[in-house]
Amino acid sequence: MKNRAAKLSVVTVVLAVSGCIDSKNTIDAAALLEERCGNCHSTAIPKNARKSKRAWEETVTRMIAKGARLSPEEKKALVRHLAKIYRH
Repeated sequence: MKNRAAKLSVVTVVLAVSGCIDSKNTIDAAALLEERCGNCHSTAIPKNARKSKRAWEETVTRMIAKGARLSPEEKKALVRHLAKIYRH
């Protein structure tokens, strides 16, 4: 099992380095929005908002302070997603 996991990691790194996959896009930000944000409130709230990237950054930072559980990488992916889809 360890050998299989090691091989998978090597394949992932090779694909990322070769440009076949983008390591920034391995996080499903749309799923994060549904799963993490939807734990505390309706996802209709952010989906109906229109904000700049900076405003989304401030909002996500505020939500993390209130208890939202996001890693730094997840936060970046979520802010990028929100700013792209729900932009001002």
